[in-house]
Amino acid sequence: MYADCPVSPLILIVDDERPNLESLEKIFARDGWRVALASSGAEALEAIRRERPAVVLTDLMMPGMGGDSLLRAVKTVSPETEVVLMTAHGTVESAVSAMKDGAYDFITKPLKRQAVVKSARQALEKASLVAENRALKARLAELAPGGEGGLLGTAPAFRAVLETLRQVAPSSASVLLTGESGTGKELAARLVHDLSPRAAGPFVPIHCAAIPESILESELFGYEKGAFTGATGRKEGRFERAHGGTLFLDEVGEMSPSVQVKLLRVLQDGVVDRLGGTEPVQVDVRVVAATNKDLATEVRAGRFREDLFYRLDVVSVRLPPLRDRREDVPLLATAFLRRFAEKNGKRLSGFTPAALAALEAAPWPGNVRELQHAVERAVILTRGEVLDVGDLPEPLRVAAPPGSAAASSGGGAPSLTVPLGTTLDEVERVVIRETLRQTRGDKNLAAQLLGIAARTIYRKLDRDEAGRLREPGEADGEGPDPA
Repeated sequence: MYADCPVSPLILIVDDERPNLESLEKIFARDGWRVALASSGAEALEAIRRERPAVVLTDLMMPGMGGDSLLRAVKTVSPETEVVLMTAHGTVESAVSAMKDGAYDFITKPLKRQAVVKSARQALEKASLVAENRALKARLAELAPGGEGGLLGTAPAFRAVLETLRQVAPSSASVLLTGESGTGKELAARLVHDLSPRAAGPFVPIHCAAIPESILESELFGYEKGAFTGATGRKEGRFERAHGGTLFLDEVGEMSPSVQVKLLRVLQDGVVDRLGGTEPVQVDVRVVAATNKDLATEVRAGRFREDLFYRLDVVSVRLPPLRDRREDVPLLATAFLRRFAEKNGKRLSGFTPAALAALEAAPWPGNVRELQHAVERAVILTRGEVLDVGDLPEPLRVAAPPGSAAASSGGGAPSLTVPLGTTLDEVERVVIRETLRQTRGDKNLAAQLLGIAARTIYRKLDRDEAGRLREPGEADGEGPDPA
C-alpha cells in the first residue's frame, strides 16, 4: 500500500548527532524517500504525532528518551509504523530485547549504505503488506458485512458454531439450524452454501411460516398449466430453482403434515412432483433447514413427522442467543453502525463507552436482529458524531459508567471516547488510566506519551490507584511536582 502510493514513503531518522542525520538524509532522499529528521526521542514523538511515517530509523543510545523507549512509544502511538534501531554498541541481548518490543531490525554502526537502505526497504515492505492486508479485510467486510459470510463474533460458543459449519459445508449432508429468532440462521445457511462445492449454484431461501399452506406447496414443488384456477402456465418450484445448489427452508417446523409428506419424498428420492403434473422431475438439491422450535418435542406431540425429522437432522447446529455471547455485542454494534452510517450518509466515529455498556447490558430477546434494528434507529435519529445512551431506544437507556476505552477498529493507534458532560478531572484520569494500560503499566513511557512528569500521574489519580502504581521504595509526594 505504501509502495503503490503515488506519494513516496516517509522515513523518520532519529539521531542526536547532526552529521549522522545529514548523511542518512542524503542517502534516503537519493533513494526516493521523503525524509523527516529528529535529534531526540521527544522530538521524534512529536513528528510521529503530526504525520505517521512508514519507517522510523533511530539511534539506540540518546540522551533523554533513548531508542528503546522511542520504540515502545512508536508501537503505542502508531502500531503500523516499522522501527529499525541503530547502535554502535550492539549486543545479542539488546537486539533480542528490541525484537520483543516490536522492532523490525537492529543494525550496528558504522553503517553501510547498502545495509541500512536494505533494512529500511524490507521494513517498508512489511508495513505495506500489513496496510494492504488491512485494506483487503475492510473490502471483504464491505462485501460481506459482519465477518465471514455476514457472521461476526469471537465468543467461544459462537466460534464453535462457525467451526462446525465449516466442517459440515463440504459434505452433502442435510443441516438443521436451531436457535431463537434473530440469531442469524439464514446467514449460517448461506455460509454453509458458500463454503460448499455447490457455491457456484443457486442459494434459494423460503420462509415456510410466512406463506399460507395452500401456496407453500406450489411454491416448493411448482405446478403445471391448469393445475388449479389461475394456473395459466407452468411454474418451477423452489426445489427446481435450487437445482445444483442449496434450498434453505426457514421455520420448517411450521409446515403442515401434507407438505411434510411431499418434502420427505423429495429428500428420499430426489424427485419433485409438480401440482397437476404427471412426470416426476429429478432435482439435485442440498437442504438446509432452520427452526426456532424443538422439533424432537414436536415429533413426540405428533405435529412433525419423525422420519422427516431424521432426514433433516443429519447435522444439527444450535446458534447461541445474543445474551450468551455478550462479549460480541460491541463488535456487532460497531459493524452495524458503519453499515448504516454509510447507507444514510452520516459521519459517525463510534459509540460512547456508556452506550456500549448499555448495549452489552440489554437482554436482547430479539437477538442480533434486534440489536441491528436498534443501531439502525440510533444512526438515523442521532444529531451527533458519536452515538450516546440518549440516542438508543428507551428500553436500552440503562446507566453505564463513563470513560470506558475502546480500541480503534481500523488497526491504527488506540483511541478513546468520553461522553459529553464528563468533568475535566475525570477526563484526565480516564486518559491516564488508558495510557497506562496501553503501555502495560510503564509509567515513565506513559508520562512521555502524555507530555507530563511521572509524578503527575500519581497526583491525577486517586490515592488508592497511586498506591498500586507506586514502585517499591518510592515515597508519596517526593520532591516538587514539575507539572
